[in-house]
Amino acid sequence: MFVLVTYDVPAERTRIYRKLLRKHLEHIQYSVFYGDITEGQLVTIQNEIHNVLDTDDSVYIFESNVSASVECTVLGDADEPGSKFT
Repeated sequence: MFVLVTYDVPAERTRIYRKLLRKHLEHIQYSVFYGDITEGQLVTIQNEIHNVLDTDDSVYIFESNVSASVECTVLGDADEPGSKFT
């Protein structure tokens, strides 16, 4: 399954989410991660997020069961996925 995860958290908490999500997904932009993972891996990510979630934190998880149908188009002065934060 394909997932896209993005978060909006206070600046002092970004490190927590970046470290957590980098274990499972590719870091594409400052608060955006994506990857092809299993349902079990998604549950693990969700549980880990619940364990660190604070009242001011917002986390969005977009899922698609058919990862082959997800296309990425890069416009403007942006790096190709996988080239910026690896």
